Amino acid sequence: MPSAMAQGPATEGLASSYVEAQEFGRRDESAEATRDYHRAVLLPEFSQRYRVHYKDCTASVPQPEATPFSFVAAIGPDGRVLRLWSDRSTNVYQCVRGKLLFDRFAPPPRAPFYLYIHMRFVN
Repeated sequence: MPSAMAQGPATEGLASSYVEAQEFGRRDESAEATRDYHRAVLLPEFSQRYRVHYKDCTASVPQPEATPFSFVAAIGPDGRVLRLWSDRSTNVYQCVRGKLLFDRFAPPPRAPFYLYIHMRFVN
């Protein structure tokens, strides 16, 4: 399976592949210790920022691809994005990835926290 990775600061000890990161993301979104953070804190914060990133990227990328893609962000103890993995690398994802690597979110209750996102586009 293709795997595109982007790295932020310290990345030792993180998932070794997109598939492993995706498994960790599914775990973190449902685990009792992290469920509330995922639903009530991170998703609203991420959604607000991602809308802006997505809008900027689709406006600036020539012929934005509408191919669905998934990605996982490992978030460190201070809320920084440590690494990103994706299942495919569309031009929209490339643009968004560059922006996400500089984002800082609310610190998670357990780090790294893996945020799994699947994107589909509706016309």
